[in-house]
Amino acid sequence: MWTFLTIGGGVALILFAVRYLRKGLDRLFGPRLGTWMNRLARSRWRAFFTGLGLAVVAPSTTSFSVLAVSAVKSRHLTARQALAVMLGANIGLTAMVLVIALRIEALAPALMLAGVALFQYMRDPRARGIGQTLLAIGFVFLGIAFIENGVAGIRPGTMADIAVVVGVAERYPLLLLVLAAAMANALQSSTATLALIIGLSATGVITLPLGLVAVAGVNLGTGITTLVVGWRDAASRQLAVANLALKLGVAVAIVVLLPYAAAALALVPAGLDARIAVAHTLFNVLVAALGLALLTPLMAIVERGVPLPAEAKPRPFGPRYLNEGTFNTPELVLGLSEKEILHAGDIVRRMLRDIWTALRNDDLELAHQVREMDNRVDTLDTQIRRFLHEAMQNDPELDPAAVAEHIRQLRYLNELENIGDIIDKNLVSVALKKHRLGLDFTDGNWAELEDFYHKVYENLLIAERVFATDSQNLAESLLNHKAYLRDVELQFRDRRLQQPTPEDPEVSAVLLDLVTYLKRINTHITRVGYASLTDD
Repeated sequence: MWTFLTIGGGVALILFAVRYLRKGLDRLFGPRLGTWMNRLARSRWRAFFTGLGLAVVAPSTTSFSVLAVSAVKSRHLTARQALAVMLGANIGLTAMVLVIALRIEALAPALMLAGVALFQYMRDPRARGIGQTLLAIGFVFLGIAFIENGVAGIRPGTMADIAVVVGVAERYPLLLLVLAAAMANALQSSTATLALIIGLSATGVITLPLGLVAVAGVNLGTGITTLVVGWRDAASRQLAVANLALKLGVAVAIVVLLPYAAAALALVPAGLDARIAVAHTLFNVLVAALGLALLTPLMAIVERGVPLPAEAKPRPFGPRYLNEGTFNTPELVLGLSEKEILHAGDIVRRMLRDIWTALRNDDLELAHQVREMDNRVDTLDTQIRRFLHEAMQNDPELDPAAVAEHIRQLRYLNELENIGDIIDKNLVSVALKKHRLGLDFTDGNWAELEDFYHKVYENLLIAERVFATDSQNLAESLLNHKAYLRDVELQFRDRRLQQPTPEDPEVSAVLLDLVTYLKRINTHITRVGYASLTDD
């Protein structure tokens, strides 16, 4: 009984270590893994090597599955690009199993000692991330040692029973394939599952063919995990189905050709544990080679079998109103451009609202979506300016009222574009920094910030109405709010200086940055009021 508890405890420790490793890598790299993937995965081979490199530094199957699925859901990557990334990642993720097969459990105490020193006593987030990563790797090695000690304590009678079970498994390799896939899917970790298999290899009852089938089953299990994670989104489902189809094809080929595959693997000059780890890597190399060679026809078949719903099919973003027809009347031209500018204003308001939600909830995916929205604002800005320029060129004898309206619209559009840039370049960066440093604000800090934010958001709504109606009363209200916010900002800064217990310098810096950027946004907003009163 104690023997199996020891083995189970080893597996549990490895599972905890893999999840702890995921947290450490998140602390170390923050949102940069997703950003790097989005930037680098622009071609089949670049995507492949991006996945390979990122998976080596972030060896967590579940984390990478979630990362790939999230990139597809947010439309940062297509299913084809993400599949190429995953083919490389599948190979990179085998690095941890290869390290486990080196049987360097004796290093566990040293790794854990260094990890505690960095994580417990250092303030720098990167140093703490390195410490957490070292601790996690030490826990993996310690879990392996538990499994080996448990296996060494198995009684001879029990070993005979295990040998019978192994004999049955060797006669029915497909059953073993399914069981290994189910175990990997249940544990949500290929590393933990293969660590258990490597630990059991010390008993001598696991043969090389049995280990080879188990490796194929574990990889199938991780493919099923990706399918489960991405099932709700059609594009992510395409990615998961293609990934699983490739793994299933290689797994079935291994089972069918098992004697030959085992004979080839026996040529590796190493012990059974190392051969199992090498088999894991070679399995994913074969999957990658097959996937890269058949990427286009495979995805074409998957896209027909798992079609995107009509509303989910990616459509190029563009203006809503500028293409409604060709009009020679300046009033109609300016009417269309005004509607399109209000469309851009809607996007900017959503950006401000969503980045605040991302800051409040530490939502990195939403923060990256805000950055994508700024690209849409830039697209509209370019299209509206071109539309107005061409319209004005075609009618050089415009009356003064049309010229004044043309200038008024461009002024407001310019302020919207500047506000979008502040949100994109500054507020999004603050949200990423807050997450990377693991900063938490007190309820009092949030209350002060929310009051300031809501007033700026309200001013943005007022500015939109001033632009749409040219209301002088609203314009004056906008200017009065500017003075009020200036006073609120000064009080906020004074309170930071007068606190009896100083805040964490990082927290204080982020708070002040947020207020500064909100004030800059409000400055651009109030220019709409100034322009309206001046034009009057």
